[in-house]
Amino acid sequence: MALQGFDAQHFLDTAWQRKAVLIKAALPGFECPLDGNDLAGLACEEDVDSRIIIEAKDGWELRSGPFQEADFATLPKSHWTLLVQGVDQYLPELADLMAEFRFIPRWRTEDIMVSYATDGGNVGPHYDQYDVFLVQASGKRRWKIGGHCGPDTPLYSHPQLKLLQHFETEQEFLLEAGDILYVPPGVAHWGVAEGDDCMTLSVGFRAPSESALLGDFCDEIASHSDESLRYRDPQLSANANPGEISPLVHAQLKEILLKQLDNDTLLTRWFGEMMTRVPDQSEYRDDSLSREDFSKLLTEGLDLHLRLGARLAFDEQHLFADGVAFAYPPKDRDDVRALCQVECGKSIGNFHKFSEEMLYALYCNATLYFDDDTYDS
Repeated sequence: MALQGFDAQHFLDTAWQRKAVLIKAALPGFECPLDGNDLAGLACEEDVDSRIIIEAKDGWELRSGPFQEADFATLPKSHWTLLVQGVDQYLPELADLMAEFRFIPRWRTEDIMVSYATDGGNVGPHYDQYDVFLVQASGKRRWKIGGHCGPDTPLYSHPQLKLLQHFETEQEFLLEAGDILYVPPGVAHWGVAEGDDCMTLSVGFRAPSESALLGDFCDEIASHSDESLRYRDPQLSANANPGEISPLVHAQLKEILLKQLDNDTLLTRWFGEMMTRVPDQSEYRDDSLSREDFSKLLTEGLDLHLRLGARLAFDEQHLFADGVAFAYPPKDRDDVRALCQVECGKSIGNFHKFSEEMLYALYCNATLYFDDDTYDS
């Protein structure tokens, strides 16, 4: 199902990372694959990131999961919201929604957060550092859009929530099931449920800060550096002040650092691995199935599927899968492209040109699994 009444290129040219846009009736007849009880059940799981936010007379209260079933019985009748992160990693029907947003690079997608709200439920006026498409799955939610925010925007001194002290409405939209609201980074927004059983799906996109990019790349450089290469002095003068750090030293340091940064091979590999990392991926990896047994299962015609929550990207030399770079020969490029168009949870089909070695490596990485395997995603 493609988004109705939506021109993806026009959106990218005029609105992406610029302004909020309402896509009315983008998913006509949309039926949410889960309800409030399903979401509450997920929020009780130990490895699921969940929160409850309650609006009270004296402000907002945050409670963090995992929750017990009894916790929900103590909630007020209205003005609370349950939020569960990464639900697409647990529910194949929800993961299918990601296919509607493939006009954005796949390696930029993060996950789908689901919120369930009672009447008046909201998380307060705030802004995010990433792009988000807010899909109204059921019920109604009124969204108020404010101006652009930044590091100097005043926030309340709440210990856990970053809420805006001042909010001025510039636009207002009432979303019903099937409507989508796009909000770019830094734009203030405030959504309040109108009536019970309000379910919103937040399709978020990964946007590391420049400081995170720099820090991560420097760590990568350091891990590949030769310890035998040491700082060497420029031409010294015996009459110089012994406490002075001269401009010549600064120039020497700059040359050393820029030489390390100017490594395109390392840069491209590092970026692909960083943008496809998933939390706790090492827990999934498993090479207990031998290469021989793997080959036998392939011969028997068992289908390989892409794991829910798997992250893929590629460039001219590598397939990046869940934070690992796999080099591939030019003859496999079409198969690599095709694999990166497979949606999570789906069969990868028959990639006849792919080497069995590559498929086995992706299987051991838990990026791929046989349709009779069981994984706790």
